[in-house]
Amino acid sequence: MPRIRPDVPVSIDLQHLDKSPTQRAHPLQDTRVLLVGTGRSTAQLYHTLGILTPKPVIVGCVLLDPDDHDAPSHCRVLYGINQLAEVCRTDQIDLVLLSMPMSMPKRTKLAIDLFTHMSITWRFMPTLEDQLTGLTPIADLKPQSPATPQQTHTIGDHGCHIDLAQLIDRQPRPLDEGPILDCLAGKIVLITGAGGSIGSELAQIVCRFNPAKLVLVERAENSLFQIDNEIARRFPDQERQAELHDVTHAAHTLDLVDRHQPHVIFHAAAHKHVPMMEDHPAAAIENNFFGTRSIADAAHTCGAERFVMISTDKAVNPSSVMGASKRLAELYIQHENKLSPTIYSMVRFGNVLGSACSVLPIWSKQIAQGGPITVTHPDMTRYFMTIPEAAGLVLQAGAYAKGGEVFLLDMGDPVNIMQLAERYLRQQGLTPDRDIQIAITGVRPGEKMFEVLAYEGEGMTPTPHPSIRIWESSPPDSARLQQIALTFDRLREKNGGHQHAWRGIGKDTILNALRNALPEMVESAAG
Repeated sequence: MPRIRPDVPVSIDLQHLDKSPTQRAHPLQDTRVLLVGTGRSTAQLYHTLGILTPKPVIVGCVLLDPDDHDAPSHCRVLYGINQLAEVCRTDQIDLVLLSMPMSMPKRTKLAIDLFTHMSITWRFMPTLEDQLTGLTPIADLKPQSPATPQQTHTIGDHGCHIDLAQLIDRQPRPLDEGPILDCLAGKIVLITGAGGSIGSELAQIVCRFNPAKLVLVERAENSLFQIDNEIARRFPDQERQAELHDVTHAAHTLDLVDRHQPHVIFHAAAHKHVPMMEDHPAAAIENNFFGTRSIADAAHTCGAERFVMISTDKAVNPSSVMGASKRLAELYIQHENKLSPTIYSMVRFGNVLGSACSVLPIWSKQIAQGGPITVTHPDMTRYFMTIPEAAGLVLQAGAYAKGGEVFLLDMGDPVNIMQLAERYLRQQGLTPDRDIQIAITGVRPGEKMFEVLAYEGEGMTPTPHPSIRIWESSPPDSARLQQIALTFDRLREKNGGHQHAWRGIGKDTILNALRNALPEMVESAAG
């Protein structure tokens, strides 16, 4: 790279410095906007929007207080939140901007609940006074009922508040709280992978059902610190213990479980990224199979009442190392259930929107960088669910378990990834392929074009909750399971035992062992 000489003047074109070919138009251009809030806050917002170039189309404002007379001048004004639905319908509103001072939390939450119920695309705009004083805790505005987990989520680097339920056209059903309360209230609950997307959401929902103690197990230091602090902030009276621990260490895992004596264990720790696990098959088997075996064995030894493992649709006819490793874990849990008084079960579902390193945070970062956003194949489909709904249904299924079940969550219809990308851009006021390009990158190693949640020809039975079914499957033959475990034990410890696990074991050797153990494995779409 050529160096800039200090004695040569440098000319910088400031006019074009922050522009790119994908940012020719303002994302709010031609967007029909409705302002909601107090007279003063909407007047400030009206003025701010008015100096944008180009300007959005401000259709009017709705003031929540009928006695508020500080409305912005030259703007159509309506009074009362009951006007909202009619205005959005008749005036073809694209976006609602809510601006309320943080000193009015009840009215703000009422408005947000209504937006969510009506599937309105909205953004929260802090008032100028609150911004100057740092009072902008938008996360605290989310409803906290365990029966109706919030489906909005702040995504990625540009902080955009996305209505995830609207994005995938899916509204969660309320939880059947009675069985969950019976399962968790007054109990010691342990969660592995507690710092992950699902694990951390599980922890927060569990706290709403009054457990005697919550044990957060996580091997990533920063993630454990974050969830421990979040629980302390939101549930200051909840007894808890943060444990920095890797569940693949069987002896230490047994010591940990024996020390806490949990009644209920939710096992969320896993490696989940399909292409990465193709390059690191030993890590996938170590974490997803041996880690599961370690914590499951400890649950039996220490007399836990329930053990719930989180699985994936990628375990069905697996095409990837990740899916195959999770299928091995499922087989082990079913086998363990036959031998133990502990109630073991599994919950299998598809992709969760907004989880760490999943598609939405990736797209968000790509948008912040000016695009393009990437899609692997225009015909690829996936099942999607929001993090709060998935975590709530995991608790529900675990409460229903009688032993050995593979619970399937109703993921609705599969979503085309290209269409999801287009809707995601439009939710943020961006026009696909005008404001931000969508680039096709090709199917990655281990990926399928289409996912399924169960094997063809297998029966399904309902549960009391309409979003949860049970896949009727036979537990594995004990001799087969023991042979599978022995095969991978030998590979893992072939060249030096556990202290040097997987040393000298190549990728092809592990893949051949997986295919021999799981004849149902198929080729990936990438070949």
